[in-house]
Amino acid sequence: MMSVLTISSAERTVPASLLGPGDVEPVGPGGRWTLTFQDEFDGSAVDGSKWQFRSTAESDWSDKPYGTGNPNSKQLEFDQPGNCSVAGGALTITARPDSVRSESGHRYRWSSCLITSSGPQGYAFRYGYVEIRATLPSPRGFWPSFWTWQASGQRQQTETDVFEYFSDNHRHLYLSWHWDGDKGCTHKPDFDPSAGMHVYGADIGESGTDFYIDGVKACHAAGSPPSVVNLVVSNFVYAEVPPAPESVGHMTVDYVRAWQR
Repeated sequence: MMSVLTISSAERTVPASLLGPGDVEPVGPGGRWTLTFQDEFDGSAVDGSKWQFRSTAESDWSDKPYGTGNPNSKQLEFDQPGNCSVAGGALTITARPDSVRSESGHRYRWSSCLITSSGPQGYAFRYGYVEIRATLPSPRGFWPSFWTWQASGQRQQTETDVFEYFSDNHRHLYLSWHWDGDKGCTHKPDFDPSAGMHVYGADIGESGTDFYIDGVKACHAAGSPPSVVNLVVSNFVYAEVPPAPESVGHMTVDYVRAWQR
């Protein structure tokens, strides 16, 4: 996470209007788009044909218990499938106090969940528009994000943070990419991200990435991503501003979608 520019107002774009009948339109950039990935979370569990629970972005892999941690990246939690639930048309990622010892022997005092579109049947792309509609946790100490990470076999780190949010400050959203240095902005929304659903998107292209909040262009970061990537949705526990001992943080996701031109 980094910040280069602070933006409090943004350019509004024309909604997409050139899609075929029945297609779902982005809440962001206009133009002709083809829907290439979609999860509306209408079932009763995370769809294993679309998501896995372990990303190569995390360093501490464990089979018993199953999951991952990343204690060297300012994270306090062990991410495990049981902290993700699907009901009522939404995914809920719950970060909570816990006691988990991974196979490496590391003891975690918090747990949460991470999902990624990696795997044989997953979704990978280099350029396109990705979007999430979500409500973010309110208590301090949580670090929800919607981001990309290089797919298996790709050598160069390629991370785009569609948004990062640190719940000790409800007035900042961090929109950025990280591969050849860091570029992006700190956006100051005129709403509380924990008070209701909002749409966060990124149009990742050859000449740069445009970030959108509720269909409004909030930031541009020049630069072409060097690798094919997967999607990642996570709700980390932030080591630098940890939660109160009994605090619980919920990230609720209405949908995740992706398009290509």
